Amino acid sequence: MYTRRRFLRLPVTLTAAAVIGPAVLTACSDSSAPPSAKSAGGGTLRYGAAVEPDSWDPHAASTAVTGRLLRPVLESLVAIAPDGTVKPWLAESWTVSPDGLTYTFTLRSGVTFSDGTPFDAAAVKANFEHVTAAKTASKRAAGLLGPYQETEVVDPRTVAVHLTAPHASFLNSAGSTFLGFHSPVALRDHAGDLSSGGAFVVGTGPFTFESVTPGQQAVFKRRSDYDWAPPTAAHQGPAKLESIVVLLLKEDASRVGALTSGQVDAAELIPANRLAGLRGRNGVEVVRKAVPGVPYTYYLNTARAPFDDPRTRQAVRHAIDFAGIVKGVFQGEYEQAWGPLAPSTPGAEPSFAKPAWEYSKEKAEKLLDEAGWTGRDADGYRTRDGKRLTAEQPYVQTFVSAQNHTFDVGVQDALKQVGIELKLVPLDSAGSIGRTGKGDYDVFAFAWQGSDPVLLGSLYHSKSQFGGGGANGSRVKDAEIDGWLDEAEATVDAERRAELYRRVQRKIVEQAYSFPAYIATMDVARHGKVNGLVLDVDANTDFYGIGVA
Repeated sequence: MYTRRRFLRLPVTLTAAAVIGPAVLTACSDSSAPPSAKSAGGGTLRYGAAVEPDSWDPHAASTAVTGRLLRPVLESLVAIAPDGTVKPWLAESWTVSPDGLTYTFTLRSGVTFSDGTPFDAAAVKANFEHVTAAKTASKRAAGLLGPYQETEVVDPRTVAVHLTAPHASFLNSAGSTFLGFHSPVALRDHAGDLSSGGAFVVGTGPFTFESVTPGQQAVFKRRSDYDWAPPTAAHQGPAKLESIVVLLLKEDASRVGALTSGQVDAAELIPANRLAGLRGRNGVEVVRKAVPGVPYTYYLNTARAPFDDPRTRQAVRHAIDFAGIVKGVFQGEYEQAWGPLAPSTPGAEPSFAKPAWEYSKEKAEKLLDEAGWTGRDADGYRTRDGKRLTAEQPYVQTFVSAQNHTFDVGVQDALKQVGIELKLVPLDSAGSIGRTGKGDYDVFAFAWQGSDPVLLGSLYHSKSQFGGGGANGSRVKDAEIDGWLDEAEATVDAERRAELYRRVQRKIVEQAYSFPAYIATMDVARHGKVNGLVLDVDANTDFYGIGVA
């Protein structure tokens, strides 16, 4: 919840294979897989990452970078194609019961973890139990499992996942790194060490996690015996790269400087103000993809004053010239966001939100007057009953980019113009988790990566509060929204589901529960010797297909 854009992996586009119909659905191996090409090649990719994970265990982590960097190590039951369809991976086929409560997977044979442990039904059960264990304190993965009941080992190659209620997005969620699989041996012997990364993290993927130096780098090495890539992959067999060295370069200037000087071969999350210069640089290409999910968004804590009053929330919305701040900070590279979902997210409906986003200091002032904030103190801030209109926005310095911090300062300045004091409060990760878990904040800002509107449930359902496996930053407890979200997860009708999510988006805007800021892209710059660099359905770098000439 605290990354520079706060992009976390969430379930992807709902497809026919994921919709629970009146009959049992079956998915089998895809005969259209690309031909095998098992020459491994060699070379090392030096990759500049913008954010250090809050945990190297995706079952516990919140940061998107955890899923992005561990995809080469931890694999999933299914893969998600660029068009959002669900394909086999560690599961070669699956069925869904008519009532939508049981997903039965037939597992691929011959798959092993890098420590030699077979991947089997018992491994699936051990991992899902780890996700849901109280000690794991899952920040995202448990939410992906939804109304999870238990995992049943039918036989070594057959596993049944039982739910307590229909969960229409479960199959898509099963393709997430956040539901990727650790070796059962690692879970048994080192469950408490997984967050530290390195050799403790053992998966079935084409790379092993060799080492990590906190704040500096992570090293991954190729598995020579890997031979079970999904049909969505560009090739089969071992990875092309011999190794990946990820340099953890939080500062934008350091990351771009490392790229231009040749210290890294590719770098992610290039800041907007450096894109034009890199595009014109000899031998450098910028790979870009719109990021699906939730834009960088300001969530107002509706559970306490001053933002329990919708008039105050609406005043904030009218007080901020988002278009102007977006243009100033991002120099035309990004666009203003209008709705709760980024336009590249299936089911997004931003057009209806535009009329509500009129920038008008006059309207903001009027609404604040109506809410009783009519006094002024010596510093020009509004007061009511002698108390200043103040809001606190905690943030984690480690996870907030310079661009987002600059944007926050722009919002702070805009609110000051109408008499609202916004305090930006830097905290460490533990302090932020503590405050958000208790609801001790007024504003919290983050983005959330994903390509299914189901993510709205993690952000606005009353049961999805911070500290409970969700990220309801506005602390919304809206029975109508809860009902729509619950029905959307249970329905077998795709059109009905889409309509329910539209209703949720409209009410979020009407009630001013949150304010999206800008629509981001994932920009990864690479030198010419790097080939095969593509961004997947969630706009994450696909390391498996990369080669270095």
